[in-house]
Amino acid sequence: MSIQFLEDPKEMDPSEIAELFSRAGIGRKRNLGSVAEAFQNSSFALIAKAGGKAVASGRVISDRRAWALMTDLAVLPEYQELGDELLERLICRFRGQELFTWTCPDRIDFFERHGFRRSKNSFTYAGEKEAALDPMLPIETFYLPVGYRFESEFYPRAGKFPVGRKNPHPADSLQAVFSERSEGIDFTRLNEILTEAFGGRERDEAVTRESFLNSPYVEYVHIGEKLVGCARAESDGVLQALLLNVAIDPAYQGLRLGWEIVTRLAAQMKGQNIFLNTHPGGVGFYNRKGFRRNKTALVYPAHPDMPDEIARGFMLPVGYRFVGEY
Repeated sequence: MSIQFLEDPKEMDPSEIAELFSRAGIGRKRNLGSVAEAFQNSSFALIAKAGGKAVASGRVISDRRAWALMTDLAVLPEYQELGDELLERLICRFRGQELFTWTCPDRIDFFERHGFRRSKNSFTYAGEKEAALDPMLPIETFYLPVGYRFESEFYPRAGKFPVGRKNPHPADSLQAVFSERSEGIDFTRLNEILTEAFGGRERDEAVTRESFLNSPYVEYVHIGEKLVGCARAESDGVLQALLLNVAIDPAYQGLRLGWEIVTRLAAQMKGQNIFLNTHPGGVGFYNRKGFRRNKTALVYPAHPDMPDEIARGFMLPVGYRFVGEY
């Protein structure tokens, strides 16, 4: 039977996709309107059809430059051989970006065969709840205990990974003003904050400006007239979101501004599954109430040739399994 691949969301029947999800057993039952909107708002969506029916799917949310989140990868049991081709098509489309996803423990080897590595520093935001947003996902299978640390995280790390600092000034003495709009933002200053907060790596101001202006969700914080923090998120608007560029001027860290800006940004995306990845120095910030450290997140790295001493801060060795996954 011939297989047809569709990339135009307008040609994708939401009822067929919802039926595919149900038969493939991926998560809770989806509202047809949400499915249609999510696929329509994705950076890229792919459906495989056989005999006029959807038999496999996958979609990606991306900032179209550096970061991407792959979700809703589903294949009917009788068409499992399509999984390899579908995944390779998605990888090819987003090669050169950090491409993240998550899966069931018994599918980790499938992704590893295609070049994915288990991500050490990925989190899902669950707000004040101690559970994932999707009640169909067993907490102990998909998430590590709150505060979990890998043994290697207690050793000195190679590379300039920024680490949060304490601020001697009382937080209540500051008059922080938060904003969800990019109008009037000083992007030169914003670029400086991102550069300072992430280890001094030089950034292109034009790219920074474009990234924030094109993001559907943004949050900024000022102290007086001075911009001191930012965050943004890519999203399909209804189901999945990718949190990016959470940064506070180092001189203003330790005042809970970062926590407040993330909480405010997440509130804009209420009801969505919010995924994020952080650097090794940021694990402590996210490793608390409101965030769950992902146990089955994977990444297809933008730079597979990353030196081992750096890569081990971000990824687990190929073949790594937690107790109970063998």
